[in-house]
Amino acid sequence: MLPCRHVTGRLRRQLIRPHRPLSSCPTDQVVDDVMVELDGGGKMTLNGTGLEMSEPSPLVKFWVQSFDGIHPLLDVGCAYGRNVQTAHNLLKEKIDSNKTIILACDCNEGHLAAVNGLCLPGVETLFARLPDNFPPQSLGNKINNDGASGILMSEVLHFISGEAIEQTLVAARDVLVSDGVLAITACSPFMNFAPNESGVCHINSIIQPLYESNIDRRWPVGDGINLQTLLSGRHLDGRGDNAIKRMPTFFHPFSARDLRRAVEETGLRVISAEERWHPGYPPQYQNAGRENTQLLAVKI
Repeated sequence: MLPCRHVTGRLRRQLIRPHRPLSSCPTDQVVDDVMVELDGGGKMTLNGTGLEMSEPSPLVKFWVQSFDGIHPLLDVGCAYGRNVQTAHNLLKEKIDSNKTIILACDCNEGHLAAVNGLCLPGVETLFARLPDNFPPQSLGNKINNDGASGILMSEVLHFISGEAIEQTLVAARDVLVSDGVLAITACSPFMNFAPNESGVCHINSIIQPLYESNIDRRWPVGDGINLQTLLSGRHLDGRGDNAIKRMPTFFHPFSARDLRRAVEETGLRVISAEERWHPGYPPQYQNAGRENTQLLAVKI
């Protein structure tokens, strides 16, 4: 599918204007307390930032393998706990009910309550908001000020500005112990969003040209996209307006190139950085296997 490049500057400015500050996670936007499940298996989140994926992060096993038996794992942006549950199952032989193995962090209390409701031994929850409340003030007490062996940031960094991403990455570096692993997945500028019956994606036809025309900028889509505006009146996986009002009003997709640069600037060693398919995305989001930015890095 070739994106439409005939978008006037005036229309583009109107469509991409964000409706929230560029540097913070929307902690106070709670649409309602009902988990809306989509046809593809994902669940709309409670704070108006899209959905939890239908499958665990493709990097979850690398994150779990970084557990050193001493320092806990952090899941930043845990939503309802899909990645936490997966990690817990993989680590079940190492679970000690008297010791915290996984810390699930999120900027929505409803999500934290959902994770607590799973009653998983060795799992604790912490309120965290990127970037200003990360790491959480109480984190030091949970990890004895020693650090974490692995941090997963799955589908969360594309909700904050480039400057906030950079601040978050520095904080993540400081929390990691030596040889600790940082695993990140996020939306790339090449994803299809809710294409119409002919397969044309209205959002991709704006985001991808915007990214390509600003490729020399530090963060090419750094001004953000208002997905609610772009999706207004459109079909979204059979849920209509109820799903659209749960979409983010500030959305910042970025490429593997952009993320690699920002991570390397923190001093972390990047092991891999690429755009690939995320198995938890709805099938219609596919676009040549470049839909999801995925990065693994280690602290040396």
